[in-house]
Amino acid sequence: MRSFGYYWKEGFRNIFKHGFMSIAAVLIMIACLLLTGTVTLIAYNIDLSIEELQQSNEIVVFIDDSLTTREAKALGSEFNKIDNIATIEFEDRDVALEKYREELGEDADILDNYNSANNPLRNSFIFTLKDPTLAEQTIDEIAAVDGTDYIRADEEVISKLIQVQRVFNIIALAMVVGLAVISVFIIANTVKLAMFARREEISIQKMVGATNWFIRWPFVIEGMVLGLLAGGLAFLAEWGLYTELSNIASGVIPYFHILPFDGLRWLVLGVYLGAGVLFGIGGSVTSIRKFMDV
Repeated sequence: MRSFGYYWKEGFRNIFKHGFMSIAAVLIMIACLLLTGTVTLIAYNIDLSIEELQQSNEIVVFIDDSLTTREAKALGSEFNKIDNIATIEFEDRDVALEKYREELGEDADILDNYNSANNPLRNSFIFTLKDPTLAEQTIDEIAAVDGTDYIRADEEVISKLIQVQRVFNIIALAMVVGLAVISVFIIANTVKLAMFARREEISIQKMVGATNWFIRWPFVIEGMVLGLLAGGLAFLAEWGLYTELSNIASGVIPYFHILPFDGLRWLVLGVYLGAGVLFGIGGSVTSIRKFMDV
């Protein structure tokens, strides 16, 4: 128990002894965590928005005009056998004609010569997909059903949405890895400075029989405390930044769906504190290895 108290006392002593480097390490870690977290949260929200757009991107299947409405509707049982279809809705040609009249409004008189007997529209099915990345394969399966005439699908739009999603995921991953490395490097140099200043003391401790871990623990605690402090402050900064960005995005991009921070705050806090501790300890351990032979 006495050793445990000693470790914490020495760890905090190191932090205050090299106050400028400790403050610099915390500030840089806050910047790294904030950048990483913000990019990740933006990428996450983009993913959600793209998934919603993909799911709402409809495929319209027009049925052969030679089939009656009853026969056309019966094809639904065949379409339901296709695994990747999320929702399926049948649109009666007469209902579609009435909808078209409503959409035309004052110009609806151009359809006065059309009725259920000479309706120019066709019966159709409207599909949404479970996995938009399999759109091309699913369209082929739909086309293979007897009675299908032609299919209207914005495959190019779906493909572009998926490409945008992948690009943002790659950017987010690259930033997470890069900024994590920077954070570990900064903590390592802060701890290295503390160990360099105490190199003679460490040599004496080793000569009188101190174990490596007895020497290491204060520096590990130093890195952990710096990481926790940075994680907590970065979380508070992220809260304010995310809220501000949400307000801006909601006004500029009305169709961009952003999750409220209240639903994410505990997850973000846990990740920030965990990342701070991980980076802090990682930086300390990285630095300690180079100095244990002094």
